[in-house]
Formats: sequence, structure tokens, C-alpha cells
Amino acid sequence: MRAALDVGTNSVRLLVAESTAQGLRPVRRAMRIVRLGEGVDAAGRLNAQAVERTLQALEELKNLIPPGVPVAAFATSAVRDAKNGQEFARLVEERLGFPLEILSGEREAELSFAGAVWSLRELKLPEPITVVDVGGGSTEIYTGLGTGELLGGGSSQVGAVRMLERFITAHPLLSSEQLAMEAEIRRLLAPLAERSRALGPRSLVAVGGTATSLAAILQKLAEYSDEKVTGYAFSLEDLGRIYGQLGRLSLEERRQIPALQAGREDVIVCGAAILVQAAELLGFRKLYTSAWDLLYARLALSVDGGC
Repeated sequence: MRAALDVGTNSVRLLVAESTAQGLRPVRRAMRIVRLGEGVDAAGRLNAQAVERTLQALEELKNLIPPGVPVAAFATSAVRDAKNGQEFARLVEERLGFPLEILSGEREAELSFAGAVWSLRELKLPEPITVVDVGGGSTEIYTGLGTGELLGGGSSQVGAVRMLERFITAHPLLSSEQLAMEAEIRRLLAPLAERSRALGPRSLVAVGGTATSLAAILQKLAEYSDEKVTGYAFSLEDLGRIYGQLGRLSLEERRQIPALQAGREDVIVCGAAILVQAAELLGFRKLYTSAWDLLYARLALSVDGGC
């Protein structure tokens, strides 16, 4: 049995799993919304309140891990970008007793790609496959094969929290702010999407909290479920429709959506905007979703003797 902790820009996540003949079997999963990346885009630093929220959440998640289980902890965009990211990593090790690896954008994308394609292998998706990972601080787009082999891709500094802080001041969204956000997303993602299109992808998979939340909302789930969103497919038209509907709701109205996890009500529209633009730029009319991303891949590789 092994555990992995993902310290993201908007949330921290735990996966505890054991290895079986069929692959990894999840034993425990948990998530806390902490908004660690609050203010990082403007200030370039993690603020003290966000750091303390995150450390407390990590302590809660650590208490859910069975004694003696090895832990692999890693951080992504917010910690990677912050000038005091290394200082935060030292605090994590001091308070929790295990090191925090700060992933590069490329490594984050590689792991997200591997987790996604492994989780959907039974669907036998046409290859090459492009995986889009919309995060709080960055978006990764990688193209490769069902075996996990990468053909190319990269990371762009466009994330749901980053776009929220740069453009959005009101909910429902103001038309002028929404249009400005969409234009900036398209500008930032276009070079990365163009490189992926050159590789001739035939399937598109979306991972991350935005994609899985949207998949749950589209299915009108009474409560969020990793199993029900993994392998779920929806059209670009469906995605655009739900994006438009969410943008017209107040924060309180979004909080009433059963499948939307508390703490995502403000960033979900920005994440949806990124996913819409990514799918359009990549030329896809249909997307699959998976809840198995870098957490799953990190544990799978550690079991296999990889990273």
C-alpha cells in the first residue's frame, strides 16, 4: 500500500492505493479546497494565510493515511511559480515529516498524461491521444500513445485561479470581463495547441478538477463520483452550453449544484472557459474525462519501481 499527496493551486488531494493483479486499487481518497495559489499571479509569492490553510489541510489528510504507508508528496503550479516555493516545501517537511517534490510543468504533464491514458485503456481510444489538464495555475497539453509514450506537448501559464484573479470581479460574469478572459486564454494556449495539432491527435481526454466537475454536472449526479466521471464523454456543444449556464449564475446558485464540490463555485467558470478554448484550438468536438491523473500515475510508477 502506498499514498500520494498532490498540493495544487486550488486543492490538496490524497490517494491511498494498493497494488493488485489488475492494477492499483484505491483504498482512500480525500480532497480539501485550500486556494494555496491565492495572490501568487500578482505577488509572485505564497501568502501566509494560504500557506497555513494548506498545512492544516495536509495534516488532516496525513491523519487519513494508515500507519507505516510510504508517502509521495508533490506540488504543482502555485509552489513552482512562487518565489518562496522552496520555503513552503521545507515547512511541509518540518510539519508533516515527508519531503515535498516540486514538479516541473513538463513532469506534471507527463504524469497527468500517463494516469489518464492508463485509466481509459479499456475504451481503446484512437491514437494519438491528447490530454488536457486544466489546473488552478497552469494548463498542460500533451499528446502521446496509449502505452504512455509521449510525442510532445508542454505547459502554459493559464489556470482557473489565475484567470479568476486577473479578470473576474462579479458573478454572474460581466460580459466584458468574460470576453477579455477568453481572449487571453486563447492567446496563451494557441502556441501549445498548435504544436499538439501537428502531431495528429485523434482523441481528446480532459483531467483535473474542472473537467471532472463539469462531467459530474452534465450527468446531474446527486453527488460527485470519480467512477462516474472517468470514461464519460461529452460534446464541445455540451461543454459550451454548461459553461454559458454557469457563467449566468451567482455564487450562491452555483453552490446549490449537488455535484459541484464546495470551494469550486468561483473558479469553475474560468476552468470551463479554458477547457472550451483548448478543445476548440485543438479541433475536437468530443471529449472524454478521467479522474485518474498525476496522483494515479505517481503511485503506479512508484509501485513499478519508476520515479
